[in-house]
Amino acid sequence: AVVSTQSGHYGRGSEKVYVMLAYNEDNTQIGVHKIGDDYSQVSEELGGDVGKTMRAYIYLRVTTGDEMSKRAKFVLLTWCGSDVGAMKKAKMSLEKTEVKKILAIYAVEHQTADLDEMSLSSIVEKVKKSGGANYGTGSA
Repeated sequence: AVVSTQSGHYGRGSEKVYVMLAYNEDNTQIGVHKIGDDYSQVSEELGGDVGKTMRAYIYLRVTTGDEMSKRAKFVLLTWCGSDVGAMKKAKMSLEKTEVKKILAIYAVEHQTADLDEMSLSSIVEKVKKSGGANYGTGSA
């Protein structure tokens, strides 16, 4: 799933931009929860009632750059819903180390429980800021 997100393809030429890892129902394992080509699906899920108690890691591919050069950058997002208990939050911080060993290639890392900070535009802005100078022809 991670390789398909990095390459942009997951079988039959379908372009994938994210993989979401989440905890199983008894909170004993982290596994692939969702893979997709439309990041708005992640926002919808996290914005619902399930998102309030959800703990998840999202590996997202975004395209940045100017009109002279476009490049794929990767973002590691950590979501910890507003209703997650203290013990689960603490456990998540320890387990994140293991997740980062698998999802090791990323330009930006961001952790939040605020849905506004999970918007694609907010994330792309963080990636642009992390990239330094943005040279281009000056025309939009």
